[in-house]
Amino acid sequence: MGWFTEGSDHEGYVICVFADGMYGAGGRWMEISLMTPDGRPVGHEEDPTREAWRPPSQVVGWRVACSCDSSGKHAILDPLWTRVWDPADEDAAAGRIYAGPPASADAADIDDREDLEPVFLDVWHRHIAPDISLHTISTLSRSLKDLEAQLDDAVAAARSAGVSWDKIGRAFGISRQGAQKRWENTSAAAAD
Repeated sequence: MGWFTEGSDHEGYVICVFADGMYGAGGRWMEISLMTPDGRPVGHEEDPTREAWRPPSQVVGWRVACSCDSSGKHAILDPLWTRVWDPADEDAAAGRIYAGPPASADAADIDDREDLEPVFLDVWHRHIAPDISLHTISTLSRSLKDLEAQLDDAVAAARSAGVSWDKIGRAFGISRQGAQKRWENTSAAAAD
């Protein structure tokens, strides 16, 4: 399962962490495909054309990762949630998650737990927040430029129809002088 955003080239997801520092994601039932910290698949020792994998029983923790297409980077985010072996020890807020008994595949599918998704998403949202803000600024800027052009056209049309600067200023919520200063050149250019 992954998370995507509109206006951002990020894909967030949960990765497994192994005791030797290797990471994993995806795979098949009871197989977690190994990956490098930069998100590339790890080839099998005997046949590099096949992906290397490990069983879910070897997972010792999880992190949120993000493929940041805009920068071409793969980010592995903090914090690390560690695996606990007793359900009574689970406390996601304290960084401890129970993922079922060692023989289960639950560790590979921890991102399917609805109770943990908000915790993981919060980490990812903090990571992508700057890009989302920039996208919002860009979108609003385009909208503002379109609205300003429409406003300039409306003022020019009003002036062409003989509407006074006083009435235009009141309609916009500024003084006559403010309206004249703001649009005098625009309306004069439209009249030419």
